Amino acid sequence: MSFLRLLPQRLPRLIRQVEQDVETVIHVLQPGPQQQQLARQWLDLERMGFSASAAALLVLPVPSSSSDDTDDSDDAKTLPPSLAPDPKVASPPPPPPPQQQQLARQWLDLERDCNVAMKALARAGDAAQVADLFAELALSSPAAGAAAPSVLSYNTLLNALMEAGLAAEARGVFDGMLAAGVAPTASTFNILVKLYAWRTAEFHHAYDEIHGMRGHGVAPDVGTFSTLVTGLCRAGRLDEAWGVLDWMMQEGCLPMVHTYTPILHGYCRQGRIEEARKLMDFMEGAGCPPNIVTYNVLIKALCDDGRFDEVKEVLAEIKTKGPKPSAVTYNTYMDALSKAGMAEKAVELFEDMRCEGLKPTGFTLSIALNCFCVHSKFSEVIRLLERSTELNWCAAVVAYNTVMSRLCDMERWLAILELLADMIKKGIIPNTRTFNILIQSLCIRGKLSIAINLVFNHGIPANVVTYNTLIHWSYYHGRASDADSMFEYMKKVANVAPDEVTYTIMVDGLCRQGKFDEATDCFKESLKDRLSKDLLTPLINRLGRKERIRNIVAVFREIERQGFVRNHMIFEDTVRSFCTVGFRQHTKIFNLEFLLEGILGPGKEVYPAHNGP
Repeated sequence: MSFLRLLPQRLPRLIRQVEQDVETVIHVLQPGPQQQQLARQWLDLERMGFSASAAALLVLPVPSSSSDDTDDSDDAKTLPPSLAPDPKVASPPPPPPPQQQQLARQWLDLERDCNVAMKALARAGDAAQVADLFAELALSSPAAGAAAPSVLSYNTLLNALMEAGLAAEARGVFDGMLAAGVAPTASTFNILVKLYAWRTAEFHHAYDEIHGMRGHGVAPDVGTFSTLVTGLCRAGRLDEAWGVLDWMMQEGCLPMVHTYTPILHGYCRQGRIEEARKLMDFMEGAGCPPNIVTYNVLIKALCDDGRFDEVKEVLAEIKTKGPKPSAVTYNTYMDALSKAGMAEKAVELFEDMRCEGLKPTGFTLSIALNCFCVHSKFSEVIRLLERSTELNWCAAVVAYNTVMSRLCDMERWLAILELLADMIKKGIIPNTRTFNILIQSLCIRGKLSIAINLVFNHGIPANVVTYNTLIHWSYYHGRASDADSMFEYMKKVANVAPDEVTYTIMVDGLCRQGKFDEATDCFKESLKDRLSKDLLTPLINRLGRKERIRNIVAVFREIERQGFVRNHMIFEDTVRSFCTVGFRQHTKIFNLEFLLEGILGPGKEVYPAHNGP
């Protein structure tokens, strides 16, 4: 069972629960061959890993669906039989025996719990696991006396495939749903419309789905048309979106705020702010006044355009007309002011937020801290961090990292240590970025030995940035052997993959030591990720200065062997490097000719992106 692998720590408890459930069912169903058959069916379900307790113990969050397409209110609708029995002849079916009723209830519980698990897996982006779990549920339905999973389970699977952009798979599931006799709902079609309008931009298919809904006895609703409008606006087809509004009103559906807001957003993305404001006036006149989400879209567009005076007017309009500003409203405005160099005005908005009864978020606090740091007002920074507890603000690790990063730029490493101690006292757990800032500040202050000791002897969590910092400063301070050792340690012991920065530091450091063969080998190793022009150019420059022709030829032959295609820009940079170091002099021109022949060969050109895996 694929989903049982998600229960490694709780598996013993699950097994005990399953055993108790099986014993209870066997005890109840012991007499008679029919009851024994039902018991065997239940045991088959248990062996497949299904039980209400199994799905309930999944260690996953229960997500809120990204749309109403998988709402739990959807009830299964089976397709009507082709021939209805004569009511005069037909007699009411006898009630099922209690054992069958119990099995039916267990199936409903099982499907509900599996649906919760599928939603959680879908939220985690694991559409394959959702499909596997649905397949297991479908296989177990005949044993439980169910014809097929309900429309709710199908919608959950469809929604997961839609979010993953798997159009062909979603279409196959929909066709299988019809073949199983499960009638689609409006939510089912809304998922398909969202797939074609949002994920694949195949709008003709989206229109086909809407036109085909009535053939299944389902009418398009406001969600159907709003989904299509949103997709069209994202694609910049605003005029067509207006046409959909006319169409939906002809169908008897009145647009809502979330129908108009995507059109307004589309205007703002295109810089048509005046038309966006006219649309808001139109919404007022149509009896569908904008909400705070609509206003936030407009405020973001005005901020991006630097029209801060108009933002003030919009805020005043909001307070007059009723929608209450949100933290997003102020965060958007404050962030734009800060980036525009108006940090003091951004900080003033804190009091406005408090007057509105809004609680600043972690992002709000980070904006304010950054504003203070820009102006080197570190006393204000400390005071704000201290007040964060008093005012019940979220002074999380990100806020401390913001301040510590600024202090690192100013080489105030003692202040960084003080902040680190303060955050630990408050129970805020430092993350890897926190320690990287500390390591960087120590290296800048010449405390490289302390930094190395913290990483290798005190278990500070290290990532590729940590090792890059230590390797760079080791070379900087002439400790080449330490740098080489750390490079080997990060690869072979810490299992941290070097990145482009790592290889650039290593190649440069090895060339400075005159270890050109080792530098060439290091570059060759870097090719397993990709060909970096930023790494190749300095290597060729250094090899060229030392007339290491054999190494240069080896570099280009390895590039070709690894399957990289050729690019004239790399060729031009290489020739320019040769000429810069004097290869065009008449006494060395033969070197340039030899290099070009060795690099290019007869009838060859030169190198761009990676063709290989």
